Amino acid sequence: MSDPITIFNPAPKQMKKYAQSLATELNHELDLIHSKNTEPIEYAEKAIYSVVSILEKLKTFFIKYKFDNQMEEITFFREIKPQFASKLIYYNEVYNIETNKTFGSLKSQRKYYSSELAKMKDFFNQNLEFYKYYRTGVRLQTKLDFF
Repeated sequence: MSDPITIFNPAPKQMKKYAQSLATELNHELDLIHSKNTEPIEYAEKAIYSVVSILEKLKTFFIKYKFDNQMEEITFFREIKPQFASKLIYYNEVYNIETNKTFGSLKSQRKYYSSELAKMKDFFNQNLEFYKYYRTGVRLQTKLDFF
């Protein structure tokens, strides 16, 4: 039997439904990973694997999916894909921070974590406009729309 995605053009709401089912699946997997692993490096590695697997499923669906309109495509890239990509970014960051952590006194580890936190704050400050744009839900209307 062939893949059902290739047999028909999914209904307009199909993308959101499929993404919701993938999000539920991913959240369940991440809950299991966290319940079975206490070491940050260990659960980050397993979480990265799970997120990448789910992103591959989403990508496969996306390649075969035909958007009904531009707004639906914008919704995919602005709302749906970031739900998954953000988890990958998060677990990659946890993995990188934990694997680069210094071994030493509690004071040196605290200094390391403070340094990493400062880097994150700098990143958000440098990207504040994009962060505001995303958080406020502004659509792609620009000053050019008035010309």
